[in-house]
Amino acid sequence: MIEAFIAKFVGITWNYPVVGLCLFTGLFFTFFRLPFIQIRSFKHALSLISGKYDNPNEKGHITHFQALSAALSATVGLGNIAGVAIAISLGGPGAVFWMWIVGFLGMATKFAECTLGTFYRDEDEKTGEVRGGPMYYITKGLGSKFKPMAAFFAVCAAIGAFGAGAMFQSNQAAGALLEYYNVPLLTSGLLLAACLGIVIIGGIKRIGEVASKIVPTMCAIYVFGALLICFLNIEKLPEVLSIIMSDAFTGAAAAGGSLGTVIIMGVRRAVFSNEAGLGSAAIAHAAVKTDYPVREGIVASLGPFIDTILVCTATASIIIMSGLFGAQSYKAEPGTAVSFNSPTAVVRSAGWSVSTEKPANTSKLRRFISDQPAAIFTGSGLGRLEIRNVSVATKQDGVVALIGSGVRFSSHRGDGEYWVSVRDGDTELAKLNLGNKNDSALNHIGTEQVKMATLTSGVKPHTWGAHVIQFDEGITSHINENGTTSLNLVFFAAQGSGPWMIDQMEGGSPRNGITLTVAAFDHFFSGFGTIFVALSVLLFAFSTMITWSYYGETAAKFLFGGKVVNIYRWVFVVTVVLGAVNSLDFVVNFTDLMIGLMVIPNSIGILLLSKKVKTEAKHYFYNLAHGKYKTYK
Repeated sequence: MIEAFIAKFVGITWNYPVVGLCLFTGLFFTFFRLPFIQIRSFKHALSLISGKYDNPNEKGHITHFQALSAALSATVGLGNIAGVAIAISLGGPGAVFWMWIVGFLGMATKFAECTLGTFYRDEDEKTGEVRGGPMYYITKGLGSKFKPMAAFFAVCAAIGAFGAGAMFQSNQAAGALLEYYNVPLLTSGLLLAACLGIVIIGGIKRIGEVASKIVPTMCAIYVFGALLICFLNIEKLPEVLSIIMSDAFTGAAAAGGSLGTVIIMGVRRAVFSNEAGLGSAAIAHAAVKTDYPVREGIVASLGPFIDTILVCTATASIIIMSGLFGAQSYKAEPGTAVSFNSPTAVVRSAGWSVSTEKPANTSKLRRFISDQPAAIFTGSGLGRLEIRNVSVATKQDGVVALIGSGVRFSSHRGDGEYWVSVRDGDTELAKLNLGNKNDSALNHIGTEQVKMATLTSGVKPHTWGAHVIQFDEGITSHINENGTTSLNLVFFAAQGSGPWMIDQMEGGSPRNGITLTVAAFDHFFSGFGTIFVALSVLLFAFSTMITWSYYGETAAKFLFGGKVVNIYRWVFVVTVVLGAVNSLDFVVNFTDLMIGLMVIPNSIGILLLSKKVKTEAKHYFYNLAHGKYKTYK
C-alpha cells in the first residue's frame, strides 16, 4: 500500500505542481521580469564559456566552461535518450514542440537560479571553499525565517541524489550493458562505483575537470551520430518538422489521441531533462571563479538550450524519421502475423474479399502495408470479418504467459462507421469504435465500463493509418484467470461504410524508452543503435552520477556541516553498486518524489528574489554595454 501510494504521489507531483510551477516561473522571467533574456544574453554567453572574461584571481574553483559542463553532466543523460522516447511514445511527436517551449522558457529560469546561487554563495573563511544553491539563497536572500524552507530543499536534494542520481543511473547503465554486451550487473556496478569514487573524492575541482572533457565529447558524438543520419535522409526532414508541428496542436499520434497528453508529456519530459526550476544547477554553477554572479546566470542559460533544444531534438528527429511512433512503435512478436488468406482463421461475410492490390502507402516515414494480401470490404450491407485464434498467450504447466500486450493493424477506410470487437469465443470482452468521429469510444467488459488504451497513427478517411488495440487490465486478467491463449477479433463496417482495407495485423508490444531509441538508430544502420546508444547510456549515466553526488553532498553539508561530506561520498558510491544489482522501484519512486518536491521551495525562492535578479542583471548589462569589463583573451 505504501509503495502504491508513493508511486501515485510521484505521478501527481510531477504532473501538476512541478509542471505548473516550472511553466509559470519560466513565463514570469521570460515575459515580465527579464524580457527575453535568453536571446539578449546568448552571444555574450558564448564569449564567457570561451574564457574571454576568465580572471584566474577571482574567487571560486572552476571556470565558466567547467561549471556549465558540470551542470550539463547532470542534465544531459538518460532523459535525452529514454525520456524523449517516452514523450513521443505517450504524447506523440507533438510533445517535442512543447519540449522546445519549455526548453526556451527554462533558459530564463536557469538564468535566475544561477545568478542567485552565485550571488548568495557561502565561502569558508579558513579553506576558501565556496558552495551555493537554493538553500543558501533562500536563507541569505529571504532571511532566517525561511530557513525551514531551505532545509526542506536540502533534505529533498540529499535524499533524491541517492536514488535518481546514483541508483537509477547505475541500474539503467548496468541493464544496458547486460542486454547488449552480456556484462554481469555486479561487474558493471563495481566498475561504475570505482570510477565514480576516483572522481568525486577529488571534489568539485575534479568533477569540473572530468565533466569538461566527458560532456562536450559525449554530446558531440551523440549529436554527430544523429546529424549524420539526418543528413543522409535530408529529404525526410520537412515531413518530420511538419509532423511535429501539426501533432503539437492535434494529439493525433498520442495515446488516446489527447492534446492534453501531448502537452503534459512534452512539458514533463523537458523538466526531467533540463532540470530548470529544480535549482540543482545553481549548486554546480556557484563554484565558478567569478566576482560577477550575473555572468554565471548567463552561462547557465545555455544549459536548457544544449540539453533540450539540441540533444533532445537529435533523439526526437531520429525516432520520428524512422517512423517508429504512434502505432508504428509497436514491435511485432514472431509468429503472430495474421494471414487473411487462411479460410480456417478468417471468416468473411458478403462484401469481404482478399486482394494484393492496395492503395499506395501515404507516408514517407511509415510503412502501413505488407507484401501479403490484405482483407478488403467493398459491400453495401453490414460487413463482418472475424479473425479467429489470434495468439495472445502461451500456457505451460497451467501457467499463462502473455505474448505482447495487444494487436496492431493497418487500415485504409472510407467515410462511415467501423468498429472492432475483442472476444474470447463468443464472449465479448471489449469493443472499440473506429469511426471517423471517435477513435477511442467507451469499451466494456460485462456490465462494467473500463478504459482500454488505443494508439492511432494518422488514421484518416481515404489514407493509410494504423491502430493498436492494447489490452487493458480487464482483458489481461481474463486471460490469466481463464487460461486463454488466443482471442477472436471481429471487425464490423456499418451499412454503406466501405471501402475498408485491413493489412499488417500482428500481435506485439510498444517499444518504449531506450529500446525505442535503439530501434530508431538501428532502423538506419543495423546494429549501430545497439552499440552506439548503449555506450551513450553508459557515458550519460556516469556523468549524471558525478554531478549529482556533488549536489547531494552540498545539501548534506548545509544540513549537518562539513564533517559529513566524506561519509556522504562513500555512501553515494555504495548506492551505485546497490542500484546496479537490484530492482529499486520503491526507492527510485521515493527519491523521484524528493527531487520533484525540490521545485516548490526553489520556485518560491527565485520568484520572491526576482527583483534582486533584475537589479543585478540591469547593472551588469549596463556596464557591459559601456565596456567596463576587462577581457583576458
